[in-house]
Amino acid sequence: MVVDAVPIDLVDRELAMALIVDALRLPDPLAVASANLDHLHHFERDSFWTDRPPAVSIGDPSRGLRWLTLLDGVPLVRKAEALSGRPWPKLSGSDLIWPILEYAAKHGTRVGFLGGTAETHEQLRKTLRMRLPALQVAGTWAPARSEILDSRTSAGIAADIRSAEVEILIVGLGKPLQENWIARFGPDTGARVLLAFGAVVDFLAGRVSRAPRWMADHGFEWTWRLMLEPRRLSRRYLVHDPPELLRLMRREPTLQHEAAMAHPDRSVGRGAFVGHRRRATVAVVVVTYNSVSDLPGLIDDLRIAARDQSIRVVVVDNQSSDGTTDVVRSHTDITLVESGGNLGYAGGINAAMPFVEPCEAVLILNPDLSLAPGAVTRLMTSLRGDDRIGAVVPLILDADGAVYNSIRREPSLSRAVGDALLGRRLRKRPSLLSEIDYCPADYLEAHDVDWATGAALLIRTTVAHEVGPWNEEFFLYSEETDYFRRIRESGHLVRFEPSAVVQHRQGGSGTSPALARLMAVNRIRYVKRHHGAAYAVLFRGAVALAEALRSYDRERRRTLAAVLNRRKWRDLPHATSHG
Repeated sequence: MVVDAVPIDLVDRELAMALIVDALRLPDPLAVASANLDHLHHFERDSFWTDRPPAVSIGDPSRGLRWLTLLDGVPLVRKAEALSGRPWPKLSGSDLIWPILEYAAKHGTRVGFLGGTAETHEQLRKTLRMRLPALQVAGTWAPARSEILDSRTSAGIAADIRSAEVEILIVGLGKPLQENWIARFGPDTGARVLLAFGAVVDFLAGRVSRAPRWMADHGFEWTWRLMLEPRRLSRRYLVHDPPELLRLMRREPTLQHEAAMAHPDRSVGRGAFVGHRRRATVAVVVVTYNSVSDLPGLIDDLRIAARDQSIRVVVVDNQSSDGTTDVVRSHTDITLVESGGNLGYAGGINAAMPFVEPCEAVLILNPDLSLAPGAVTRLMTSLRGDDRIGAVVPLILDADGAVYNSIRREPSLSRAVGDALLGRRLRKRPSLLSEIDYCPADYLEAHDVDWATGAALLIRTTVAHEVGPWNEEFFLYSEETDYFRRIRESGHLVRFEPSAVVQHRQGGSGTSPALARLMAVNRIRYVKRHHGAAYAVLFRGAVALAEALRSYDRERRRTLAAVLNRRKWRDLPHATSHG
């Protein structure tokens, strides 16, 4: 979102944490700021900040400094919700600081603090030793304002921070000084993450207490802070913010891509794809069905990725009628396979496999995906990092840029019952009661999983040979559950890699009531195949329970009827071929 040329990244807490954690492994440092009315007051008229490309947010791209600007302040949250049509969380530095420090303590990441007083830092160290004894505090710096404003002194402070090998630097100098200092001296500190988090040091040290949650959620945090620090904050809240609020009410912000999906200039540096029978590092398989509006964007992303990897692209078209094949034919370095019917997802992948080799790995992508810069490279890096890994799946964002809960657990009766009774409520319930992994922490670090949604997955070619073709019995849905299970049964791992990010627009062929019924039935087919007929009877009852509890919806009643009546299964969508 851009408000009067001030960029603000619409991200939820999980994605913000993922971007911060990911930055610790990337070459260019990440600075994080929070946007509120005070932020607009200081930066909306400052061309140094507002002239930056929106996808980069504020900062100096020439120095390799990237910025993530969080949505802080209820007025801006309300504006973002009205603009995007979906809810957004209010994210301040105080909301994220403890999760960040807990991550640092767990992984031995060195942190430093710039700003505040020596007395505050002493209390801060005591608090952190009590709450996070494993946290490595590399140093604290409490310069006077005059020292911060002196370029030579600030350069010396940055050099000291670099010598201390700080990886995460919390900068609490107040707006706009902290953002300006980071923009000028941040890269010189050597820190991978620089957090412009204002009064967070005072909060951590216990010098200032945070507003009650209900006040913060309803936009009254300012009254709490004004009551605690009237002399310091009265000018901000009573003089500067009211005019900004009035201007914000009259403004019409615009939406921009989220920070994680920011792409480089698409007009230069696109790569060519490797031709048939020539060796490629990655062979990309895309199965299309009426995907004319989605496919060009994915091809564009793949050409950018082809600058770093040798990529072959194979598109299998399931008899589209919207000109999808014309789009593919316009690219002479893409292999087009026309299936002659609608073979489904599994059948389409199988039709592509004779055309993918020679290659090191096969990357299967939905046509309605956007790839973040470096996504293909990071998937390959993860695959090469451990010979036991058979497949790697990325972090998936939904169309609004929020983290999509793509990680799944092996289907079981207890999980089916839990999902039937609770749905998406009580997301912190035990893993035995949910097939979907809702835990935010599980989307921050690379780890092994049972399976994940099949919109994007990288498969080692030797493992693809070992596992064999995809099971076309499923047509759509549960085919990836079956395939991932066979990967695990072959002795290989499925790795989730959050540093590789893709965005799923849920376009293409879309969904329909018939496909919803097929999804429910295929879950039962999968369980029968892998867990036995008796277990499948009980599992079928759990699936029926889920539909019965939601039978106030007519389509859910039809799905319930299909689940209960096996004769209706013959009428569900299935593969077709016309030659």
